[in-house]
Amino acid sequence: MYKDITCEIKEGVAVLSLNLPKTRNAMSLTAMQELLDGLNKAEDNPDVGAVMITGSGDKAFCSGFHLREIPLDDGDKGIREHFRVAAMWWHQLLHKIVRVRLPVLAAVNGVAAGGGFGVSLACDMAVCSDDARFVCAWHTIGIGNDTATSYSLARIVGMRRAMDLMLTNRTLGAEEAAEWGIVSRIYPSASLKEKAFSIAKDLANAPTHLQVMAKNRFHAGWTQPIEECTEYEIQNVLSSVSHPHFRPRLLSFLQGNKADKPQVEFPS
Repeated sequence: MYKDITCEIKEGVAVLSLNLPKTRNAMSLTAMQELLDGLNKAEDNPDVGAVMITGSGDKAFCSGFHLREIPLDDGDKGIREHFRVAAMWWHQLLHKIVRVRLPVLAAVNGVAAGGGFGVSLACDMAVCSDDARFVCAWHTIGIGNDTATSYSLARIVGMRRAMDLMLTNRTLGAEEAAEWGIVSRIYPSASLKEKAFSIAKDLANAPTHLQVMAKNRFHAGWTQPIEECTEYEIQNVLSSVSHPHFRPRLLSFLQGNKADKPQVEFPS
């Protein structure tokens, strides 16, 4: 069905994998379009409760955008037009990851550079292999940062660390990425995808409508005054208590199944 990605749906999880190992899963224009299509189809599939994004193989999650697609022989006008079209698809893809009505987990296997780093930051959760590396990379090739990093990076790591990463272009290893909050867990490379799938499966089994409420609120609440934020929150509460999920969960709690039991557990 797809050329530059693979898509597998199993046990409620849509696993979308970049499949361009010869270029360390660099994001081609086709891959952007196919990932967007995969997310749209996952959202429309009643059997899907979560999405996992990863890279094929064990060396790279995504090494950024596909540099060899840049038409260097077409002059400045051709190059600008290429980036204009690519930016449109990048923006659509990043918007969809943030807005899709499903939880999205990044399983970062190996390098996440430039746009690949941006994709991992846009996902709702991220875990990585012990040999993962995160690097901004944009300034190395002479272009400004994109893939929504001006939206996501400072939110996740804070302004000082975001500026440190972007301006020095230094590479973060897995341990430091976890310390900075870029990923939640680190696993051995050989078991990363198995462990990540276990998390994604638990996400898929959790109440999707509540996950989406939290996801939307966290993204929007960042820029809203408290009065607006709490108004949206009460609308979500009123909506959720009308949902069929609410009453049996409340009765279960009242019967002794307490709230401190995690619904999504990280495998050790």
